[in-house]
Formats: sequence, C-alpha cells, structure tokens
Amino acid sequence: MYVPRPFTEHDRDTLVAHIRARAFATLIAGGEIAHLPLVIDDGGTTLRGHVARGNPIVERLRRGEPMTAVFLGPDAYVSPRWYATPTEQVPTWNYVAVHAHGRGRALDRAETRAALEDLVAIHEPDAEWRLERLDPAFVASLLEGIVGFAVDVERLEGKAKLSQNRSEEDRARVVAALRARGRDDDRRMAELMSMGAPGAGATRRP
Repeated sequence: MYVPRPFTEHDRDTLVAHIRARAFATLIAGGEIAHLPLVIDDGGTTLRGHVARGNPIVERLRRGEPMTAVFLGPDAYVSPRWYATPTEQVPTWNYVAVHAHGRGRALDRAETRAALEDLVAIHEPDAEWRLERLDPAFVASLLEGIVGFAVDVERLEGKAKLSQNRSEEDRARVVAALRARGRDDDRRMAELMSMGAPGAGATRRP
C-alpha cells in the first residue's frame, strides 16, 4: 500500500483497534478473494475466521500461502468547494485502511468451533444466542460445511488520510462540511479529523 508519510499510522494498538471496529475484511490470497468477518487477538498477532469448504481460497490456506486482510473505513468524499480557495483545488477522498499481512493455516475442528464461539461472543455481547444452545447434531453439520483458519500476522500497516496535508483552516472547513452532510461515515471521519493532529500517527481510535 502506498502511504505518504503524513498519512502513516504506526501505532499497533490503534491498528488493532481499527481491525476490531471494522471486522468485516477482504481477504486476498493469490488470485482468490473472500469477504468475511475476522477476529484478531489482543496482541494483533493472529486473525481467525472461516470460509465455506468449497471456497477456492481453502487450498491456499492449507498450503500456508501469503495473504493480506484489508480492513477499510470510514471513508468520505471531500469536495474542493469546502476549501478556503476552491478554484485552486481538486476533489479528493479521505479514508482509513489497515492491511494485515501474513500466512494462512487451516484450523482443526476444535479450533474452528472456538473461533466461531469467539466471533459470536463479540457480536452477541448480551449472550442471548450461543452455539451451545443449538442441537449438537446441527452444529456438527455446520462445522462440516466450513473450514476454520488463522492468519499469523507478520506485518500490520495503516493509512489514515485525514487532510493532514491541508491547512488548519481547510481541515476545520472539511470537518464542518462533513458534519453538515451527515452520513454515517461523514460523522466518523469528522470525529477522527477532530481528534488527530496533522502528521503521522494522528489517529488514535478507529
């Protein structure tokens, strides 16, 4: 990923927090691409998930091939009209992206079930739905149809393009315009821009 210095995010805790907040990833392995939710461990060293057994990416996982998980968002279009001198500007796009690079490996049945349980626990925090409440035979049939996997993370890289290369006036104008437009990602982007100072490592929350 091309990351100019002002937009580089190095802080590992920030990158891991972004992955947790934007858990739905694009997993790329050679010529195969999968879209799926992933769970990252506290140290940011392992991603876990599952795919359908018939997914071609399974063979690449079993061979331990290199792969990249991409976590995107928020993102927002920035109009040149929002700058102090709009006739001297062009449109751009602000966004946050984190890439996790590593090698995949297939999980055994017990590890796959544990990965599923962790995924459910994150997204069903009230504990009103859990795998153990299902008929064991039904769970067994579900496990037959999927392959659990882990990606051992070798490198995390982050890019937070938040108008750090603009003047303070222009940044404030963009924040105000995003808040006025009011889409979900606009509001999230405005919050990030308000929290971070210009320069590398500006973001501290996803």
